[in-house]
Amino acid sequence: MILSKKSIILILFSIFIINTAGIIVYTYIPKYLLFLGIERPVMQLIITIFPLTAFIFPPLYGFFSDKMQNRIIFILFGTLGITFAYFFLSLTQNLILIIILLFFFGFFMASSNLLMTLFAELVEDDKTLISYFNAIVVAGWFAGAQSGGIFIDIYGIEKIFLFIFLISLPNIFFVVFIKEKRSLILERYNKDVDKKPNHIFLNNIEEGTSISQSIYYGLFFRNFSIKPIMPILAIIMSLHLGNDTKIGFLIGINFLLQFFQMLVIGRVISVKNIKSFMIIGYILSSITIFGYIISTNFWSYLFFQFLVSFSYSMHWSATTIYIAQKTTPKNKGQYMGFANTSVFSGSFMGGLLFSLLLSVFNSDYYIVMYFMIIFPAISTFIIFWKFKPN
Repeated sequence: MILSKKSIILILFSIFIINTAGIIVYTYIPKYLLFLGIERPVMQLIITIFPLTAFIFPPLYGFFSDKMQNRIIFILFGTLGITFAYFFLSLTQNLILIIILLFFFGFFMASSNLLMTLFAELVEDDKTLISYFNAIVVAGWFAGAQSGGIFIDIYGIEKIFLFIFLISLPNIFFVVFIKEKRSLILERYNKDVDKKPNHIFLNNIEEGTSISQSIYYGLFFRNFSIKPIMPILAIIMSLHLGNDTKIGFLIGINFLLQFFQMLVIGRVISVKNIKSFMIIGYILSSITIFGYIISTNFWSYLFFQFLVSFSYSMHWSATTIYIAQKTTPKNKGQYMGFANTSVFSGSFMGGLLFSLLLSVFNSDYYIVMYFMIIFPAISTFIIFWKFKPN
């Protein structure tokens, strides 16, 4: 049952805008920093700022929103903060200010991530509807990657943050009208608790919630390897391809494929196959990194973008559905926060290693990427041996 159709629709519009704007930052900030004359190792270090903030703050926001039983105040705080960060980024090319503003961007983005927690509560942890949320996220990524590449081809990289700011403005309107329905969420949960033996009453949540810690280690090592590569993918592709529109298409097609995959996965995933989805997703991550190393033309990049789309949609859908269905309204924010922390702590630590290796190997991306292949294999091993969905 959907507890508020209006709020669900507004959340989906909001998450689309957030991810459309966010993926442009994530994809094209390395190119923007190179435009400013920043050296590659320093550039790689700068783009680890967002993962740093994103792994520190999500558990804190999740914890306090659980305690306060109020998600929307954190979501609104994050939405306003992101918009102001984009505005000030559009006004400066000073490196120190850019670093500070990127830190605040990550700080506010972590707060807005509670949209997923609220969505899961409003749809009562329905796995198919959660898959719709994940699909809209990647639809935003597709739109952002495509529009960002086209904008840069027409107007140049120097105005990219003004473009992002204008995209993000309507999101304030959507978030303001979201209704949390907190009392109804708690009432519905307690009414249904007897029908769901894997759920427990809210006053017993500390003893009852059992989440396999292996999922967090799996997320950490997968993102340790692949997340530092994704922001510089546009730079790597530009070594072999001609224009930013074509590169934007290749980056965006990954997200377009994920959109349809998420919709299908939400319908077929179950307790019996959830572990297999995680394992296959992590195996494909290692294969994809190797593919980026050997790719030299449009079609080879297209093939490995196809594989990376399955990599993400399989492991992330399985993980978020597992967490949503194993938690309660009293602790869902915190456990979802732990998942985001695992992703971005891996991204941050991997980014630091990537920056260090770039300085050692004279900014040769391809040599450094060979070192990263092993880490998704570690995720695969951890899930295979330690994860027990029941």
